[in-house]
Amino acid sequence: MEIVFGFLGVLVGSAIPWIKEEWHQRRSRQENGQFFAVRITAALDEYAQKCVAVVSDDGTSEGRPAGRTEQGEVYYEAQTTSPEPPIFPDDIDWQSIPFKLMYRILALPNTARDTDRYIANSSEYSFPPDYDEFFSARQEGYAHLGLEALKLIEDLRNEFDFPDLPPKFWDWGWDSKAFFEEKLDHIQKRRQHNQIASVAMIAEVDSARGEANE
Repeated sequence: MEIVFGFLGVLVGSAIPWIKEEWHQRRSRQENGQFFAVRITAALDEYAQKCVAVVSDDGTSEGRPAGRTEQGEVYYEAQTTSPEPPIFPDDIDWQSIPFKLMYRILALPNTARDTDRYIANSSEYSFPPDYDEFFSARQEGYAHLGLEALKLIEDLRNEFDFPDLPPKFWDWGWDSKAFFEEKLDHIQKRRQHNQIASVAMIAEVDSARGEANE
């Protein structure tokens, strides 16, 4: 038994330094992760606010179509420039961020570029004066991007146990998340309404053709 206990003592003694080192590394990764998560959150928050500006842009100025031709014809014209994809600090140690979170964060810039391509394609089928397809695609795309940025911020705060932010003395009840969700809901309902109207119009045309052929 003494040999067994001696052997176990050697194992435990050799394991203690490894355990201490592993604990130290985990604690260091957590502290580094908190530092980098704060900086990532700042970049994401800035991007989300830029998305708000794009989604708010309906092509009007003071309630009227913002564009006007030399002949005096009005049309809807974008008032905000689409932001560049979010840029994160070069010195981020991404290994300190949990893999799934890291993957989603680094995927966001590519998603933003894909969204811009989708908007550009939609604009090819958009016509004056309202350019409805362009503005719908733009508002919908950036509402999704803004929501993803806000969700990433929330997940980072939970993962690294951020303290609660102090109350804002200028807080007027604005909720970016609710704004994006309401815009997407409005676009979806309008799309469904247009589809129903389109089906009804096709049915009416087919009915008229049938009557004409009788």
